[in-house]
Amino acid sequence: MEDRTLKLTRAARAGDKQAFTELVAPLWPRLFRLCLRFVLDPGRAEDLAQEALTRAWLRLPQLREDAAFAPWLLQTAANLSKNDLRRRREDPVPEEALGADAAGEDASQGILRKEQRRVIEEAMRALPPTQRVAVELVLRDGLSYREAAAILGVPLGTLKTFVHRARERLKRSLAEESRAQGGTVRVAPHV
Repeated sequence: MEDRTLKLTRAARAGDKQAFTELVAPLWPRLFRLCLRFVLDPGRAEDLAQEALTRAWLRLPQLREDAAFAPWLLQTAANLSKNDLRRRREDPVPEEALGADAAGEDASQGILRKEQRRVIEEAMRALPPTQRVAVELVLRDGLSYREAAAILGVPLGTLKTFVHRARERLKRSLAEESRAQGGTVRVAPHV
């Protein structure tokens, strides 16, 4: 797989559009999901992902020979998304970002799961965008801190700080929501 990616990258750097298409096709879902995590709007996320592809094509000759293509492309998308947020200074909350209900649940389980997801998603949306994306890359996608730091274009220590602060804010938000609902909440150490 690595050899194929390297061959496709070299061919794309030489101007082969088909090689570029083959190189980016398997990355599209990750690219789109990353943009969506920043902007929380599927339409804008798709536009940003497309723009990242365009910039990658135009700047491909600048990619170092020994650099990995996927992290470089994802970092391009993350930078575009952060810049888009700065320009817009808004944080929309589309329903599509919440996902679908799990199949096969009875009505009460479905309602409880939907409410839990709503509370968690609301707490996630309240996070600053870089913290939200950092915690999602590490906790939801299972990337290493080093991989997430590369994608976001920040030093490893900064990424760890983003994740730590996001966890702390999530714990506080979930505890406050639970108290408001008259219950208690248990937060695992690695929430």
